[in-house]
Amino acid sequence: MKLTYLGTAAAEGMPAVFCRCEYCVEARRLGGKNIRTRSQALVNDDLLVDLPPDTYHHFLTQGIEGDKVAHLLITHGHSDHLYPTELEMREIGYAHKHQAPILTVYGSAKTIATIRESIRVPSNVVLTTLTPFTPTAVGDYVVTAFPARHMPGGEPLFYLIERDKTLLYANDTGYFFDEVFAYLEEKRIRLDMVSYDCTFGDLPIPDDGHHMGFPNIARVQKRLCAIGAIDEDTVQYVHHFSHNAAPLHDAFVKRAADIGCGCSFDGCVVEF
Repeated sequence: MKLTYLGTAAAEGMPAVFCRCEYCVEARRLGGKNIRTRSQALVNDDLLVDLPPDTYHHFLTQGIEGDKVAHLLITHGHSDHLYPTELEMREIGYAHKHQAPILTVYGSAKTIATIRESIRVPSNVVLTTLTPFTPTAVGDYVVTAFPARHMPGGEPLFYLIERDKTLLYANDTGYFFDEVFAYLEEKRIRLDMVSYDCTFGDLPIPDDGHHMGFPNIARVQKRLCAIGAIDEDTVQYVHHFSHNAAPLHDAFVKRAADIGCGCSFDGCVVEF
């Protein structure tokens, strides 16, 4: 399985769009991996996670053939993860000769309702509601949605994605709910890769907050290890960064290594 991190920042980007804090100024000066766009990822070449306003930029700069994408998982309705208008560009007349004739979009009931209320859904886009803890066939994948500790009332989700390997893609969530750990333990799921939300870096945030930082991730890791879901062979990355947490890339690489993780960057490809 291959995971490509197309964008790795929180809502404001890195450097933040209207900011001149010391970290944003330095990120602009250094460039390279310090420049981060809004969060999005691609599994293999046909399953996309989230649809931020930067999707078009990602496809252009990273050579993504958008018409190959057959499945789209939406984590939640915040605007840096869901820009519904982009879906209208898939309609015949705006686009031709799709390699994937249908794009199926998956999300919670609230997320799917947001899409329906925002746009005229194209004839070649199908909207599908996911129920947490219910494995669902998504093409050749099996996807299980978990409730995220984020966006109260918005039914946010994060995802277990299985095919030949198992990927837990967990951004925009605080410390996992007990029900998530219980499910992984009961089903005896071993994770080949985990991608953790690291919006807060080393800034303090309680486990009932709506994002995580390094201390929260370490506590999640400890519990995942205790139930047998991760081990020394599990590939682990941190993802989803805010300029408020001073995420200059080289410093974050070193800090992530302290907890056995790689540090994502825009265009980062992980094969596992």
